[in-house]
Amino acid sequence: MLHFKRHQSKAEKLRDMRRAYIEQLAFIRQFRKDEDGGLIVLTLLLLISMLVVGGMAVDFMRFESERTQLQSVSDRAVLAAANLNNEGDGEQIITDFFTAEGYADAIVGTPNVDKDRYGSTITLESAVDVNTFYLRLIGIDTLTAPATASAIEGTGNVEISLVLDISGSMGRDMEGDAYVLDADGNKTFDDDGNIVTEWRTETRLFFLQQAANQFIEDLLQPEYEDRVSINLIAYSQHVRLGDDLYTALRTTPDSINVNNKVGSSYGITNTYAEPFEYTWVNDAGEEVEEGTEGATLVTPDFSPVTASWDDGEDVYTNPSRCVTFHDDEYDVLEFDTERVYQQVEYVDFYGSGSSFWWAPCSVDPDHGIIVMSQDVDELQDAINNYTPTVNTSIHRGMKWGVSLLDPTMRDLIDGIPTVDDAFRGIRPVEYGDGTTQKYVVIMTDGQTVSSSRIKREAIVDDPNYTGEDYYDTYDERLGFSESSGKRYIDDDGLNSTRWPDDDDPAGLNYVIESIGSTTELNEKLDSLCQLVRDEYNDHGSYKVFTISMGLVNDTMTDCATEGADAFVSSITSDEDGVGLNEIFGAIADQITALRLSQ
Repeated sequence: MLHFKRHQSKAEKLRDMRRAYIEQLAFIRQFRKDEDGGLIVLTLLLLISMLVVGGMAVDFMRFESERTQLQSVSDRAVLAAANLNNEGDGEQIITDFFTAEGYADAIVGTPNVDKDRYGSTITLESAVDVNTFYLRLIGIDTLTAPATASAIEGTGNVEISLVLDISGSMGRDMEGDAYVLDADGNKTFDDDGNIVTEWRTETRLFFLQQAANQFIEDLLQPEYEDRVSINLIAYSQHVRLGDDLYTALRTTPDSINVNNKVGSSYGITNTYAEPFEYTWVNDAGEEVEEGTEGATLVTPDFSPVTASWDDGEDVYTNPSRCVTFHDDEYDVLEFDTERVYQQVEYVDFYGSGSSFWWAPCSVDPDHGIIVMSQDVDELQDAINNYTPTVNTSIHRGMKWGVSLLDPTMRDLIDGIPTVDDAFRGIRPVEYGDGTTQKYVVIMTDGQTVSSSRIKREAIVDDPNYTGEDYYDTYDERLGFSESSGKRYIDDDGLNSTRWPDDDDPAGLNYVIESIGSTTELNEKLDSLCQLVRDEYNDHGSYKVFTISMGLVNDTMTDCATEGADAFVSSITSDEDGVGLNEIFGAIADQITALRLSQ
């Protein structure tokens, strides 16, 4: 059978095309309006994003865990390599550490090993690749975990002021661990190399001496030669400078002959003729009282004098080697090497009855300051010869402690013949010089005691003198004769040929004056401690360690640069208490610590 296909007309084709177009357009419109399944699409998009973000967190956690472990290995490796007691090759020690921990290929380059008998500095860089699980979805296949470590052992350069309390209370007994010495006076050691001690009763000063001596030995090891300098300062009511430091200063004349001629016992031209007084003036140039707000100190310009005595001429020299500071000098670390310092009187009002005199400035040569020393024997001999004196002035000890670390003292110290040549003309260095740490280590068994002294106007030259005030500063309240018979107290204008009875408070009020309450003196200490703290905050290279024997001393605690730098030792029979030996040892360890610097 034959079939014939009917051909559509042109009009029919156009109609069919229009119908198809309308159907497609209707479908598109319907699809556009249809919301079925839209949430599923959004959920799929969010789920993919969450998987990527969550996966990133997992990858980063794995990265940080690996980095922390690598840093731990690096730190331990450089600490071991930097230890001066470890005689092995530093680079090999580091390699062995990394190999043992499974990081043999993690070391980047070659470790920097700088090690000699003075100290060591080790620097190391390492890195390890961590494969990712999820970050690879966005094209990150690995994360590199880096670790940098640097360790230092040794002291670098260190300047220390060791400031020790030798007040009268240091002569009191206490119980504690004392070193057991052999027949030659040397410490003994057990089989493990520990110092042998025994529990016994001695004076506080005894325990301070043995602890301070060990501190000196710990710091002045042969490997620290020419790097550690120590200023040794003993304080009580005042600080005895010692002849070398005293004569380097510009001070008031200290000697008088029978003809009332004054001069210097050491015959140099940095002392000045008497009498003179410091004058305070206001902005208008009018003389005002010391302490007046806005007052300025005016120091007279005196011609230098030297003592020149005839042969056989009787001369009295004031043995005091202490000087006084102005109040505002406790507000600065700098030491004024240009001004004239007033010599402290030789006698004061302590005692009883009609001869109540005492030496507020120790006349014992062993109590003098030792400047910039690294001589163990010199320092220990001085400490061993300390004896308790009178009163406690922590602020004065601290003032000398910081002064001898201040760069303004460099030129003056340069001229002191007993200073170690390794430090002459170099120390004290500038603050924050990047090579030197400065420390004040100051201890006390009490607190600052308010001070008094005989009024200047109470001193008269003649036992029958009953008139105007009289005071000769050159002999510092003691006359030509060392006995109390040459100078007398003008007891309220009476014809007095004796000291007033100190059992009579009213009588004492006529001749005694206060030179500072405990609160005022503690404020001076606080000022100095804050100045050091400011330097520490600025440069990180200056610290104060404080040691209080017995009860906690808030003033000393506040003085320490940081809370951990304040120590309290036991003075009881409690064998579990912390002793001075342990405290001084801990401070020495901190100063010479093996430490991580990065």
